[in-house]
Amino acid sequence: MQSTRLGGNLVHARRRGWRRATRWAACAAVGWLLLLLPGCARQAAVAPEAPAPPAYVHPDYARLSPAELLVESQRKGVMGRKRSLTDVRRIVEQVGPIVAEAVRRPEVTAALRELAGDERALAAARAELQRLQEADLLLESGGDPNAVSSAGAVGVAQWLAETGRRAGLHVDPEEYRRIVTRARAVRASIAELRRHPPEWRRPMQAGGPARSRDEWIAARTAELRALERRRLAADERYDPHKAIVAQTRYLVRLWRQFGSLDWALQAYHGGVRGAQRTIALFTGTDRPATIPSFAEVYFGISPRRRTQAFSYVYGRADDHRYYWWRVLAAAQAIQLYRDDPARFRAEWEALAPGFPLDRAWYPEALREPFADVAALRAAHRRGILLAIPDAPRRYGFAPRAVAPLDPDNERWYRGVRPEALGMMHTLAALYQAEGGRAPLRVTGAAATVAYARQEAATRGEAEAEGQGSPAEASGTAEEAPPPPLTLHAAGLCVDVARPAASWDRKVLEYALSYLGDRMRIAWLRDFSADAYHLCPNPAFAAEHRASLSGAPASGAGR
Repeated sequence: MQSTRLGGNLVHARRRGWRRATRWAACAAVGWLLLLLPGCARQAAVAPEAPAPPAYVHPDYARLSPAELLVESQRKGVMGRKRSLTDVRRIVEQVGPIVAEAVRRPEVTAALRELAGDERALAAARAELQRLQEADLLLESGGDPNAVSSAGAVGVAQWLAETGRRAGLHVDPEEYRRIVTRARAVRASIAELRRHPPEWRRPMQAGGPARSRDEWIAARTAELRALERRRLAADERYDPHKAIVAQTRYLVRLWRQFGSLDWALQAYHGGVRGAQRTIALFTGTDRPATIPSFAEVYFGISPRRRTQAFSYVYGRADDHRYYWWRVLAAAQAIQLYRDDPARFRAEWEALAPGFPLDRAWYPEALREPFADVAALRAAHRRGILLAIPDAPRRYGFAPRAVAPLDPDNERWYRGVRPEALGMMHTLAALYQAEGGRAPLRVTGAAATVAYARQEAATRGEAEAEGQGSPAEASGTAEEAPPPPLTLHAAGLCVDVARPAASWDRKVLEYALSYLGDRMRIAWLRDFSADAYHLCPNPAFAAEHRASLSGAPASGAGR
């Protein structure tokens, strides 16, 4: 009995010990969890967030020459577009090797040796041709061999049909269209075949043996490859190798004709006759003893100097006057990618791809936009917004229907931040000093978020280069993102209508170019509104505000 009781007590003791040990283990586990959980919470709290886009780094403007500033002003348009990263990568990886081979061909080497004058300068001439030809191809097509322009220029080098024939390319548009039509049908057939199950079979010819689905697809794919070879033979403008080799020969010919690569590239892009006419109007003769550089012409014309050359250059509707500077900016972009692809990507992101340059300059400006008219009124009371004066004779500009969708509150939309109003003073003073006659009509200033969205919807703005970001382009048709805001919602930008008179339009574009070339402002033409969208550079905010004192604009003329 005693032993039984002792045995039972021992069992109970063991059970109690086991339960106690279990409780201690559980308490220890809970304790460790309580110790670990705060650590986990701390780790979660300090976990690195997604890196913010790199900030735009302003160059040292004071150290840059006018030409260097002008090239810098073109950097956004060259390497700050949505597809710039893809295009530059394609130039470096696919197009560059073709250009390198083309500039070393015997006939090109002989011409370059003649241009260089001696063997020592030959290598430098070849390197310069290769560098600038790559840049031109980036601007012409982004390196896309299937690119087609609205003017009918096609291929990586953007040859027009007749010019391509003169350069030695075989061009048969009719045959090309027939081949493309057949290739389209073959692709549709392949897509249809892929929808059949693997065991599907059918004869290729009446009475012939049945072929499997995969055999049909293989036959159609082989036909497609043959059509591709025929397509490139029918129109050699689409053949990257032949198109680039022909362009190299053509550029060397233009180099010999004009004596420099700047004019050769201007002529390739805008036509030989256009380049010849510009030079003739600038020099006053069809056969100048010495052809000036393109930079001499660009900086040597204004509404009051060499007026005929100015009127012709600024009368062109294609911004052709910027092409040489864009080529230099493109060459820099390509070299940057070759040297450091990661740095190129960082600078590309800092340029706010998909948005105008002003969004890169003011990355935080839209964190607190003007939500409604009450916010506009409050901004006017606090001096954040300054009213745009309606005194065209005194100031050279005036607001005109800046809020047609909300006319009852028009007065509150007629305001901008001090630096934007200062920019308008500077622009109007320069425009008038250079001969602009009609006052500038301000058609857009500060706006509320709701107004900006409504205006974008009214104009039917679609996703396009300079409108929206890569992230915003991912919305579905059912849940599309709202139109992206411009800096109107922060009171930092102004829209100015294109003048009705041809002369005034040219003078205004000169004034815009003068300030834009020096990076004082960013501007672009809004074709849908027939206006110019402009924004002050924050690096010169004090300079813009100082112009509000009524002092005349400095540095009129180039």
